[in-house]
Amino acid sequence: MIRALAAAIALGAALGASAQPDEAREAQRRGAELRQQGDFYGALQEFDKVVRLAPEASLGWYNRGLVKRDLNDLRGALYDFSRALAIDPAFFNALYQRGRCLQALGDDAAAVEDYARAAQIPGQIHARFLAIFWRGDAFRRLGRLPEALADYTQVLELRTDTTARRSRAWVRAYLGQWRETYEDMARYLHDTEGKELDAAYATILGALALQRLGQRDEAAKLLQRWEPRLDAKQWPAPVLEFLRGKLAEDRLIASASGAGQKTEALAYAGVAALAGGGGEHGFRLLSRVLREGDPAYLEYDLAYYELRRAGRAAPADRKERKTK
Repeated sequence: MIRALAAAIALGAALGASAQPDEAREAQRRGAELRQQGDFYGALQEFDKVVRLAPEASLGWYNRGLVKRDLNDLRGALYDFSRALAIDPAFFNALYQRGRCLQALGDDAAAVEDYARAAQIPGQIHARFLAIFWRGDAFRRLGRLPEALADYTQVLELRTDTTARRSRAWVRAYLGQWRETYEDMARYLHDTEGKELDAAYATILGALALQRLGQRDEAAKLLQRWEPRLDAKQWPAPVLEFLRGKLAEDRLIASASGAGQKTEALAYAGVAALAGGGGEHGFRLLSRVLREGDPAYLEYDLAYYELRRAGRAAPADRKERKTK
């Protein structure tokens, strides 16, 4: 309720000399309350009224954009955030949310521009890390790895952020920086106490990084330390068994269900093969990831960048991820 009233007051200030500010202000209040209650269609009707009564109020367009995003109408949300920015080019939240929509629609290059503008707006110190983090994510998807690495690092300099640390670990793996990959994942596991949903993946990547460094005993210790805290019945439990030598590679791949798990199984098996000296076999597995895998998965790029560093893949071999 406090947030709804605050938004209504802010809209009132933005309305200025609008012809019907009281009615628009009331529609804003109702729309904010309905959105908070989860009635997105009801909220949309109210914000439709706001933008009709006060088309020069940037906040009205922004709030309608939020509701359209809630309803998964990303292109409609994109339009509304753009209208808000046409009125107020320094509207941080509108820039940030438009960037998120652009990313979801697959336009990472345009998203980078919005995040960069948002990060430069004065007075947004406490929110700046959001724009920088997602710019790093867009850079990663674009294959601009040094820039992604720099953004994730900047986020970590601004605040303690386990998500940024985990994301930086993946980029470091793509760059072949195995020592730094392990250090980031080990820190991530320590800071989250292995309780995050992706703790198993952090353990897997950390162990593979140690294997790639030739430190197989240390990799075994990492698995021994964290595996008891993980769900032994759910995927990717077979990957952990495989890395501990308790499951054969062919059985690991056969246990994968669907394109996503198959992407993960092939990628992890391929990297493990490279770590064990099975170069050609490992490269064959990683090449299967590029042909058969889902590019929306982090492991798809793990395979791609391993092959790129070995001169066995080109940008044309990397499939585009599907967008909404």
